[in-house]
Amino acid sequence: MKSFKLKSVLVVLFLSTVLISCSNDDDKAVAPIKTKVAFVTEIKGPETGKVNDELSYDVTFLVDNACGEFDKISETKIGEVKGLQVEAKYPSELCTQQVPDPKKTVYKFKATEKGTFEIKFKKSETEFVTQKVVIE
Repeated sequence: MKSFKLKSVLVVLFLSTVLISCSNDDDKAVAPIKTKVAFVTEIKGPETGKVNDELSYDVTFLVDNACGEFDKISETKIGEVKGLQVEAKYPSELCTQQVPDPKKTVYKFKATEKGTFEIKFKKSETEFVTQKVVIE
């Protein structure tokens, strides 16, 4: 009886080791996704708002090819001027769709105090496109 249990345990351990250690050579490596700054052409949204209200702005940007997609909005600087930029992601494989359409995303803005604010997005390497908003 002990011999049977010992053999069963050894067989189970052997099969477990074989199944776990097998590799699948058919797996394709996941292609890295490239990100790049996409320049903004237009910002549309309200020119006034109230303290602690969330305002939505439609941001139109251009991608290099039709496979480009919105990735994120990040902070940037041109000289000493701070602003925002849109980052687009691209698959590393060739894109068969060559004519890109302008893409859109929504930027949310919320002010905690009264005043006039400028929302600046990178339009080129040297300038921003600006949207002013007065918070009452």
